[in-house]
Amino acid sequence: MRKSPIAGSWYPGTSAELTKLVTELLAAAQLPEIKGRPCGIISPHAGIQFSGSAAACGYKALQGLKVKRVILMGPSHYTCMHGMAVSGVEAYETPLGKVRVDRKICDALARQPLFQGPSHAEMPEHSLEMQLPFLQVVLGEFDLVPLVVGELGKHDYAVAAVELRKYMNEETLIVASSDFTHYGPRFGYMPFRDKLKQNLAKLDGDAIKKIIARDASGFLRYVDETGATICGSRPIAVLLQMLPPEARGTKLMYYTSGDLLQDYTDTVSYASIVFTVP
Repeated sequence: MRKSPIAGSWYPGTSAELTKLVTELLAAAQLPEIKGRPCGIISPHAGIQFSGSAAACGYKALQGLKVKRVILMGPSHYTCMHGMAVSGVEAYETPLGKVRVDRKICDALARQPLFQGPSHAEMPEHSLEMQLPFLQVVLGEFDLVPLVVGELGKHDYAVAAVELRKYMNEETLIVASSDFTHYGPRFGYMPFRDKLKQNLAKLDGDAIKKIIARDASGFLRYVDETGATICGSRPIAVLLQMLPPEARGTKLMYYTSGDLLQDYTDTVSYASIVFTVP
């Protein structure tokens, strides 16, 4: 069992409080028109008071969807590694209950060289856990394939996508957990010093255009060329290569912590994106 190290700090620590907050965020979420069946989302993973409104948009788009399996990929914030780390536990636990890990798939993936990162990488990783309360409220019961994504080489994205596509069907959802640009001295990234709101919106917006176009290689080049501190760029690129050719992306929400606090000295951007198929 992986017990939560962040319940009560990053999000409410009791079932009643957490259910109430997630339900309120979902109710408040405003969505553009979405055509087709959702097959994947990109969702942020900061403390719920910061990124919860953006995350709620992605998960609201899933309401009523029949999902039996979630392939959840998040960046590694605490463990330096190459490749992807497969879960080593039977279940994850949040205040809303236990989420069953799909051991059959995890064990099969762990036999592949690219998926042999250290299993302990998942234990402190908030990028995976911050998605779970929303998934639990919206989907109810489902099997989870949690993957911590480390450094990937140029050809590793396609290899990962081929392996993971084996487990895709109409009742499987892909989630890439990622915040967008981390700007300011705290993050060591200050490519501009004025018009911060506008420049951040352009920096993130151009990245989002590549994502909506499902241009994985173009997105990775953009991140490399700009230095954009998009922490989940690798999970996003894997997701883009996993999508079927007919998938279409829609940006649901974008804002920054600077917008919330009216202080852009150190700010993190949050975006919610959904991919649908006819």
